[in-house]
Parts: sequence; structure tokens; C-alpha cells
Amino acid sequence: MHEYGDCSFCGGEVKENKVELDYRYKGKLFIFQNVPAGVCQQCGEKNLTAKVAKEIEHRIQTNEKWDKTISVPVDVLPGEMAV
Repeated sequence: MHEYGDCSFCGGEVKENKVELDYRYKGKLFIFQNVPAGVCQQCGEKNLTAKVAKEIEHRIQTNEKWDKTISVPVDVLPGEMAV
């Protein structure tokens, strides 16, 4: 188990957990499940170790076989909408 230290955003306690991670690369959305990550117990920020981040990048760049594919609905809000 990796020691993550305190959250760099809010200072909360970070514990390792398995998470679902959304990763965008070259205009595409990839979803990884069962990813070991440090998760802040206060704000929910996720931190990856260098080893995990490199593995994710390797899997995307080498186009390895994906376990499944899903369809994701997309909607675009009008540009004149006030914030």
C-alpha cells in the first residue's frame, strides 16, 4: 500500500481505495475501473502513483484490447447561456 500524505488541495486525510477513473485523451473518453488511488476523505480528490499513471497511459497509447465499450450521451448547452 502506498503512503499518499495529506491532500494537496484541502489538507484532508488521504486513504488508498479502488476507484473508477475518467481519462480524456485526444478528444476521447476512457473509463478505467478498479484503479488504486489515494482518495481524500474530505474533498474526494484522487491521486495516482506514477506507476499507475504510466500503466493507464501505456494502455491508451498501445490500443490494448478493451474489456467493454459503452455509449455516452452528450449534450451541448447554448453559447448565449449566462453563467
